[in-house]
Amino acid sequence: MVKIILVAHGPFAPALLETASNICCFEQNSVRAYSVSGKADLEKIGGEIKKIAENGEVLVLADTFGGSSCNMALSCTNGLDNVRVVCGLNLNMLLSVCNNMSRLGLHALADKAVEDGKRAVFNATESIK
Repeated sequence: MVKIILVAHGPFAPALLETASNICCFEQNSVRAYSVSGKADLEKIGGEIKKIAENGEVLVLADTFGGSSCNMALSCTNGLDNVRVVCGLNLNMLLSVCNNMSRLGLHALADKAVEDGKRAVFNATESIK
């Protein structure tokens, strides 16, 4: 099973994880959430991500490309073939990943995260006209 790590600015990642756990059923210890802020110890978080990656495949879902959460995830996992970092974290993406992490491999799960995350972003007002 692919392990999932959420990294995002402020309380976004833990809040998103809590929300997802209220919506769907998944193995709670397979998903970790980290808050990145001015007070966060990025080296410590990076070390924890590396440690998790020592035991199998890991999909890191970060909030925004170019932000400190994504940059930290990319730098601490650079060169690890068993880790993928996907940016643009949203609830639809997380629900999709949680529902598929036990049946898809890392590469397919990363692709599905991107696909389903993008599918959730649209102008709802325009779509009902």
